[in-house]
Amino acid sequence: MFHHAPSGRPRSRAYLLTVHIVFGLLLAATLALVFGYAVMLLWNAVLPDVLGTSRIGYWQAVGLLLLARILAGGLGHGKAAHGAHRQGVDARKAYDAWWKDVGEKSFRQYSREDRGESEPGAQ
Repeated sequence: MFHHAPSGRPRSRAYLLTVHIVFGLLLAATLALVFGYAVMLLWNAVLPDVLGTSRIGYWQAVGLLLLARILAGGLGHGKAAHGAHRQGVDARKAYDAWWKDVGEKSFRQYSREDRGESEPGAQ
């Protein structure tokens, strides 16, 4: 995105960083406006009749969104999210190794015992 100027020269890193920051801020502001308005409409359409709550305004809806984000997962989503994903991958590899070494043998033994069979070679 915006890697070359109209003259064909590459743009500087500072320029690209500035464009990305401005674009990100505009996108975040637009999403906050849209989601805040949607939460306000949904709240006011459903909850006053169902639960007897009072109606809320736009900024209260934005505050609810922020509160939900904080309570559900914190404000950051950088390295911690990637670390959790990698931990899941590592856990899967560890499980696969365990299954290969111990789990499959134990399962076969359990299956034979469940059917009333004895272990091969046992009398």
